[in-house]
Amino acid sequence: MSDQISNTTVAQGAMQMFLEEYCAAGIQALLFDTDDEVMSLHIDMHELLEFNHELAMLLLESPSKFLPLFNIACLAAQRSLKQQTTVSDSICTVKEDAQVRVTHLPNHPTLQRTRIPGSEDVGRLLSISGTVIRTGLVKMMETHRVYSCTKCRGVFSVNAEVEQYNYIPKPVRCLVPGPDFCNSTAFVPADSAEDSQRCVDYQEIKIQEQVGRLALGTIPRAIVVVLERDLVDKAKSGDSVT
Repeated sequence: MSDQISNTTVAQGAMQMFLEEYCAAGIQALLFDTDDEVMSLHIDMHELLEFNHELAMLLLESPSKFLPLFNIACLAAQRSLKQQTTVSDSICTVKEDAQVRVTHLPNHPTLQRTRIPGSEDVGRLLSISGTVIRTGLVKMMETHRVYSCTKCRGVFSVNAEVEQYNYIPKPVRCLVPGPDFCNSTAFVPADSAEDSQRCVDYQEIKIQEQVGRLALGTIPRAIVVVLERDLVDKAKSGDSVT
């Protein structure tokens, strides 16, 4: 991988170019949806591979780093497209919380799975097929907590750790970005406009391996999957999902 495309600024710019070229219709659907029913933008991995193979491979290998960059690029693409329109803000609105979702991963055993992934797959982007055997209640999750540093007066946020049951760790030092390093350990909760947007709906479902795809005598395994935002309440017990 070249150092240039792995740079977050360069990668984000390439992502925005891809979204504007391949996903213009989806971005328009986001902008002109007035009922907040469209809150995600689906991208086809085959199209991303065609557009920029290195960027696609980086996304597959480090989704936790590059998927958030795609969300930022989606926001920038919405704003860019909105500047080209002449309709009023009541009809065309930028969805700040829109999420980019990856579809159609290449049909390769390392990416398309019928078995539940193991510890060696942690941190990788995979496609898993299974049957929903249980759905939980829809709950509310705090996605991040905003703090204000009492020394430099900067504001920063700490994200929730989904793997630790949505636990938000208390920061040990100031995390305000910038050239001047602040080693303060004194923080207070910040009063900001983000406070009203830091909670989202989530739902836990359990997916089991499809018996018809397993070898004779194999006991199907199951895994708990967390659905967030617009994916909540999209699946019910008995559904075959990917």
